[in-house]
Amino acid sequence: MWQEQLDYFWDGGRRLAIGGFEGAERALPLAARPALTVVSARDPAFAAEPTLIEAVDAARWRSDIVLFDLPAEHSFLLLTAADGSTLTLALGAERDQPSGGEYRLLMTLLPEGNGAEPQFRIMSLPTRGDVERLAREQTATAGARLVWAIGQRRAFEQGPDGGLILRLAPARRMFPAWQSRLLLEARALETEAAADTREAPFAIMQHWVGENGAPRAALRLRIPDSLEESATLLGRTCVAMALGQRRRLRGWMQEQKAAGEPVIDPLGVEDIRQATGDPAEHPDAVEASDAVIVANLLNLLLDPAAPEADGVAVRRGVDRNGAGLGETIDIDFYGAALGDEVGLVCPAARTGDLGAAPVDPGGPPFARLFRIEADGLTPRRLDDDLLLDELMRRAEAASARMSTGVAARAFAERAAGLKGRREKLVSAFNEALTRAGLSGRFSAVGLWDLFEPLQQASFVALARDAAAPARIESMGGYGAYRVDPAVTAALAKGGPLAQTAPQGRIGAEGRGPAPLPARYAAACGAEGMAPPGLDAAAQLAVLRALMRDDDAPVLREARIGLSPDPALRREAERAARTLADAAAVERAIVHFEKHRDSRSVAALADYLAARRAGRWVSANSAPTLAALMQRAGVEAEAEQTRVAAGMTAAAAAPPPPVPPPVPAEKPKGFFRRLFGG
Repeated sequence: MWQEQLDYFWDGGRRLAIGGFEGAERALPLAARPALTVVSARDPAFAAEPTLIEAVDAARWRSDIVLFDLPAEHSFLLLTAADGSTLTLALGAERDQPSGGEYRLLMTLLPEGNGAEPQFRIMSLPTRGDVERLAREQTATAGARLVWAIGQRRAFEQGPDGGLILRLAPARRMFPAWQSRLLLEARALETEAAADTREAPFAIMQHWVGENGAPRAALRLRIPDSLEESATLLGRTCVAMALGQRRRLRGWMQEQKAAGEPVIDPLGVEDIRQATGDPAEHPDAVEASDAVIVANLLNLLLDPAAPEADGVAVRRGVDRNGAGLGETIDIDFYGAALGDEVGLVCPAARTGDLGAAPVDPGGPPFARLFRIEADGLTPRRLDDDLLLDELMRRAEAASARMSTGVAARAFAERAAGLKGRREKLVSAFNEALTRAGLSGRFSAVGLWDLFEPLQQASFVALARDAAAPARIESMGGYGAYRVDPAVTAALAKGGPLAQTAPQGRIGAEGRGPAPLPARYAAACGAEGMAPPGLDAAAQLAVLRALMRDDDAPVLREARIGLSPDPALRREAERAARTLADAAAVERAIVHFEKHRDSRSVAALADYLAARRAGRWVSANSAPTLAALMQRAGVEAEAEQTRVAAGMTAAAAAPPPPVPPPVPAEKPKGFFRRLFGG
């Protein structure tokens, strides 16, 4: 059954990946993969906020790996195939997983030869015992082709209604091991003689010799992966000592000088050597006169005899774990004394990169210090801004002085091997993008998401299958796909509405809790076109209409909302063709104003105002508005017809008869007698 033949990975947040991978079982062929409707909800009954988040058809399966996001606080997904078979995914913490089940390990491998594509291999491991250790052993034996590996627990069970339920725990990165923090823990004060115990130079210190020397402060640094994998972070991290007695002495001397009082000249290591007559004398002290000592951690590991190893010794732990299972580093602060502060500082650290055990004191993420007290080392919250500023300044300078010896070069080569694998993987994907006609490129630098190789492979398949690769780049390319893979894949299929979508909308809008139809409409410049509050079936109907209907752009132009009811949607589409012309709406308003039809004027004016304000009119109202437009057109046409008929009748009527001429008036008075008459 398809439910058990596909693999499902959840990143513990809002993204889920579905695919079929070779390895433990034969991958389900693309032709046999069912069309799926994916709905999420807050509750297992899918009554609270059912949301359509993906519709997987044959075209979507051609991207091989399907990725999509679910709304926050949605922990249940219902996958429904075209034949009615279902699978419920229940997402939860690993501690909530039932006993039994299996552990799925997905490995990303480099291509076997030039021109080949990267491969994904799935393994099924039993959950008995230390399954993560077993998974790391598998990655350690995978060879030099291994680039990335993730794993998670899963367990199938039968639901109360007989349906199949798959419980998923969050996936974790297994290779390279997740470098989330450098964890410092204090070791017990060493009162036994250390291997490098030095002879005390003065008689006053002979009792220390008899008691095996002064207690030595030491920290143990735990890293969850190998030094080579942690090279970048270790190279930016420094061992630090803040010598409290020297700091207080310097402060006192400055006060004495300011007050004009005498000061002291403290003894240094050179004074001790001169007094003992032994230039090779190395007491357990910091030779430099500084009150703050900072040395690059990676340099100390590569060259323990480096000059900057002043008052501190660093060595890899003898209880080193197996391949890929992390290491320990012991840091011996032999130059520190009671009241001093020791630890690590990393100017490039982010929250969580540095930590202290058993209880982290918090504070700035850049440093973790322990204070040497009579009964041991105690983590201290660093609130001294002046000390932190000095530590940061010295650490930045120390990080710039990287070792260049033979050991450093060999270490860098091993670290570069892991980096080179990632670069080869990205190069193979970029070659595929070139063949698909895309100019965008993936990058091997920076932090990768948990699903980064899966996302890149899925995007390559999407670009290869796209009819117009330029369209994908105009949408934002891989950047848009990382933000919202479901919407980007839907837009890549084309369709009347997608072909006129504005550029860059996916990256600008970002993913949100809205259903897939609403996000798709927003990416097409029609945000709000899909009505809210629909059930899952209605959301699917709206999505298909958005992607397929030829009149969807007309609805967007007229700002008419989409209806899941096919009959009402067809009426609204016909109305939208009438209402799309805003100038025609204005003429209709003028017509009704002329005839003092205030109700019709108000209806059309409200629609036009809402449209210009970017609001949407419901599909139910569109036919009524279109009828007003048609009525205005009919009445205007009838009026024009009457005027034209009157003009035609006037032109066709016979001319009126000409009246007879008026006879001339005869002269009167003097003129009559003069002219006669």
